[in-house]
Amino acid sequence: MSTKGSQSSERGVSEAVGGAEEQRLRRSYVRKADLHLLPPAFAMYFFAIIDRNNIGNAKVAGMDVALGLHGEQFNWIVSAFFFTYIFFEIPSNIMLKRVGARIWLPLIAICWSILVALMAAAKSYGSLVAVRVLLGVFEAGYVPGFIYLTSFWYTKRQQAPRIALFFSAGVFAGIWAGPLAARLQEIDGSLMGYQYIFIIEASITVALAVIMAFMLQNYPETATFLTEEERAAALRMLASDKALSYNTDYRPRQVLRALSDWTIWGYAIIFWAAATGGATQAIFGPTLIKAMGYTSTRAQVLSAAPSACGFASQILSMFLPRLYPRFSVWIMLFSAAACAFYAVIATVENVHVRFAFLCLSNFALSPNMPLVSIWMSNNVMGVTKKGVASACTVMLGGVAGLIGSHIYRGKDFPQYRFGHIFVCVCNALIFVVALALNLYFRYENRRRDSRNEDFDASALSKDEVEDMCDTRPDHRYTW
Repeated sequence: MSTKGSQSSERGVSEAVGGAEEQRLRRSYVRKADLHLLPPAFAMYFFAIIDRNNIGNAKVAGMDVALGLHGEQFNWIVSAFFFTYIFFEIPSNIMLKRVGARIWLPLIAICWSILVALMAAAKSYGSLVAVRVLLGVFEAGYVPGFIYLTSFWYTKRQQAPRIALFFSAGVFAGIWAGPLAARLQEIDGSLMGYQYIFIIEASITVALAVIMAFMLQNYPETATFLTEEERAAALRMLASDKALSYNTDYRPRQVLRALSDWTIWGYAIIFWAAATGGATQAIFGPTLIKAMGYTSTRAQVLSAAPSACGFASQILSMFLPRLYPRFSVWIMLFSAAACAFYAVIATVENVHVRFAFLCLSNFALSPNMPLVSIWMSNNVMGVTKKGVASACTVMLGGVAGLIGSHIYRGKDFPQYRFGHIFVCVCNALIFVVALALNLYFRYENRRRDSRNEDFDASALSKDEVEDMCDTRPDHRYTW
């Protein structure tokens, strides 16, 4: 009896030691993955946003006067980017899966930075429109590509803070974009101030793309910075969480399944409405502040304040799902606050109150894009379906830029009430759609619980299980 007890005790100690070693290997894997993925991704998104939106800083620096722009021409230059941005996100994610992130993401970054530099050479309205159209082709793939890539490297719980951190780089860029542009436009050289903004910021992006090509790895299965023990522990962890696997083939059937899934379009509508506020603040922030009576240089600098508020709230969104893992609730809270704040901006006359609520509104706007992206990534299964869903979600963000480019119209100067009311309505729409998804997912989870089906994946082929996506009987939605 004592011998059996001794053997049982030894076995328990052995399992405990093995479990501790497994956890150590997993922590080591996550630490290494973070080191190789997050710094280059964060830095590149920081400059992607600067490259995309520095057209607004260039306008304040005198580009519109130098090129003789008039009427709504600047708005069309801004929106030209989004015509192609919308349509190239799904193809870009398909290319990322085929080519690999290590090649694809740095390649598109170099291409878009060259185009940004070419904007300094533009001499007319038409040439600026043409360059912006091409710029949208290459920038389209970066955000959905990173979201998709994290699905191969992290569990759902691990993804949440990392996607939130990634999106915070965009708002962080807004803090520095204005002050950086203010410094660059004052360079005393042979070019005009706005031209230095384009050339120098594009040059930095090229350098970052080269660094990214050396740091980034495609998948944990092939990563050279992992030991074999770390790789094995990571793959066990990811398999238990139903994370994506690199050796799963592209599945055309899942493309149609994604495009016909109304919940994916629900995420996309939320992303669109949230991005409408975010994109307009990023591009038109200096213009809105200048309309309050500030000089162009002062407006560039002050535009950092709303962005700082947005950055703070996006960092906060990294921790909210851990505090209360109900994405729809957080999204509804933030959208309701943003709706109220924009209503105040649209109705008050005092410029100090308007500026204060511009800051508050950016605080309320900023968390919803990372929150809905994480929510989508947690709920959608299937390698190809998740890639398409990621692209569709961000694709409607491009529609936001296209529409948002025209809601702050010159004829509405200086109050710009139409634009503020439009963003207010967008946030009301976010609330309604998030509520609808909340109710549907809770209903669907209860329905699957009540059927109490036993799901034996071993009885099906690998392709059959993969093609079930999130309709698997053992899958439960996060609401």
